[in-house]
Amino acid sequence: MKSTSLTAAQTARSNASPDPPPTLRTMSRIDDIFATLRAGNKRALMPFVVGGYPGLDTTEMVISGLTDAGACIAEIGFPFSDPIADGPVIAAAMYETLKNGTTIDTLLATIERVRPQTEAGLIAMVSESIVHRRGGSPFIEELAQAGFDGVIIPDIDHAAADELLPTIDRCDLAFAMLVAPTTTPQRLPELIDRCRGFVYLLAQTGLTGARSDLPDLSDRVAAIRTLTDLPIAAGFGISTPDQVASATATCDAAIVGSALVDRMAPETDATAAAIEFINMLSNGLPDG
Repeated sequence: MKSTSLTAAQTARSNASPDPPPTLRTMSRIDDIFATLRAGNKRALMPFVVGGYPGLDTTEMVISGLTDAGACIAEIGFPFSDPIADGPVIAAAMYETLKNGTTIDTLLATIERVRPQTEAGLIAMVSESIVHRRGGSPFIEELAQAGFDGVIIPDIDHAAADELLPTIDRCDLAFAMLVAPTTTPQRLPELIDRCRGFVYLLAQTGLTGARSDLPDLSDRVAAIRTLTDLPIAAGFGISTPDQVASATATCDAAIVGSALVDRMAPETDATAAAIEFINMLSNGLPDG
């Protein structure tokens, strides 16, 4: 398990030779989780939370309660002043947590602290601007050392992704490119080739946010399955147990973001609200 502390990692880097750091894990936790689920003919619920919203203590407690609530992987969004493709709910949450003083370093420290408390897979959702500002590959190493098991960089282009992939592979991290409804058949293989761990299938176009219905994903899933046996996680607009059931009828996982963040308002018991909602959503997962 990746429980190396930031302090220890920083000390190791200061004493290390110029050679690239060794692989941190021999097997991706995300690979392990999906392999176990597939063996039992089960599916995953992947909640998304904004790191530090409404407080870092809430982020830590929600992560600690994930598996008991029925989720085995979570995305942790790094707050950003100009969020990419995020609707008003997530954008407002990111604004609030930045205003409250959440930083990249405090969020990394929170993940480091909570990592030993959960077996859930933790995936960083982070803008390419942040990755670039923190040095590219060294920041990928920071994510791994803090306890993340994967990274999604929604606005990254192919050339920038290719620069990071050697480090992502060396750290045994999952890395998912986003496949949109507008992705062409010519571009699809290029995205799939860069994925590690799973493929992120955008169920709908536009901004994030709860929707009243979910489109039929079967044809798009079938097209991806001809190219890879990687698990497919569907997100964008999923907000109810019925929609979780619909998404996981063809996909390996359902991602729920805005609907969860919306229930974590500062004036509520945000942790209890989040865990209760995740538990309810998990009722939409097939029994296997």
